[in-house]
Amino acid sequence: MFRHRTSFSGGIKLAMPDRIAADAVVRQMPFAPLLRLPLRQHAGAAAVAVVRAGEEVLRGQLLARAEDETAVPLHAPATGRVVRIGEQSDGAGGTVGVIELAPLPGDTQEQARERTFDADRLDADELLAAIREAGIIGLGGERGPTHQRLQRARKRGVAVLVINGIEGEPGFTRVPALLARHGSDVISGARFLGKVLGSQDAVLAVEKPDANSASAMLADSENHDRPVLAVLRPRYPQGAAELLVRTLARRPVEGIPAFNAEKAMVFSLATVAEIGRLLSHGLTMTDQLITLAGDGLRDTGNYRVPLGTPVGFALAQAGAHSELDRVLDGGPMRGHALGHLDRPITKGATGFVAMVANEQASLPEPMACIRCGECVAACPLQLHPAELGLLARRGEIQAMVEDWHLERCFECGCCAYVCPSHIPLVQMFRAAKKQSRRAKALAAGEEPA
Repeated sequence: MFRHRTSFSGGIKLAMPDRIAADAVVRQMPFAPLLRLPLRQHAGAAAVAVVRAGEEVLRGQLLARAEDETAVPLHAPATGRVVRIGEQSDGAGGTVGVIELAPLPGDTQEQARERTFDADRLDADELLAAIREAGIIGLGGERGPTHQRLQRARKRGVAVLVINGIEGEPGFTRVPALLARHGSDVISGARFLGKVLGSQDAVLAVEKPDANSASAMLADSENHDRPVLAVLRPRYPQGAAELLVRTLARRPVEGIPAFNAEKAMVFSLATVAEIGRLLSHGLTMTDQLITLAGDGLRDTGNYRVPLGTPVGFALAQAGAHSELDRVLDGGPMRGHALGHLDRPITKGATGFVAMVANEQASLPEPMACIRCGECVAACPLQLHPAELGLLARRGEIQAMVEDWHLERCFECGCCAYVCPSHIPLVQMFRAAKKQSRRAKALAAGEEPA
């Protein structure tokens, strides 16, 4: 039925079973007794609180305003009372401002709707302002303010909008849920973005397991300017924007006569759906769709979670086992272990993996590099992870950056996955990047992030 495109070189083939109906189910997470809302939940400046401790707020009400273009506003995820405004750890050695909110039990928790938006009646600037005011950031892992990306894109010109429907991590199932439950939002979001960008064409890229769901979603749409569908062979990490555009540009996209890779712009399916959902219904961003996965949970799957919900509370609602030992923020390939489960779920969260103790104990000990070259073959960017690993062990950070292009690595984890010596290459690269950026900041007389 579909013509599957060839993929990029490198990467790895993971077991990707066909989607089943259960993958599309989304359960609503109840409110935790206390929600913690960091004032910075994205890359950029923190928002500034406009409420006071003790004040009662309505769901969707503005809690903190954005004071420059790198910030987004923050809205109340629940009708409740502001308990405290202060600071908390940002998880990276610093602190960040936070608003603590206690939801009011028994409230309907309906969000007030002041205005809906229509792509046919509003101009591009009005829609761009609406995206900013709704507090939307990238929801596919990029985590930057969406309005800021759009402003930059308008300056360079965009011919094709690419909707990235590739699951970012194995075991996560947000894509089938979005295709099944938010199809009209995806179509609306694509129209809003097309109007803002001035682009005429849009492509929805999915991998084979999601092809039938995507095709059905598009067939149900009554809009004639819906995106065209591109079905790709499964290969990790195909969802990375650079790799996805490279794959799509390899052959002409059916329905788009001239796919210009230089003029293409990629948005995650989750971001597009959220733009369509919020603007169409006059809502603000107060929750997030995440996947909870791992053998440490009884009820794995997709959940819509109020922002500020502690990770531990969410895992408990999903039936966390008592012997839970480790939780990853993100998936098994790119996620990192959480230090504590009080950390709140924020706008950029995509999912969490909970593991029981015996899984961690079974991890093999790292051994010396045997120069097999498996990591080099697996790197989708044709970097040299083995050499980078050796330099990291010797502390030669400058050489890693200047001679071996460390900053190009987006930490997909393919190198570590295929390494027969079980060397934690990704963790080594993350540490080296952090060290390099700290040194640059100090050299420039700036405070390290």
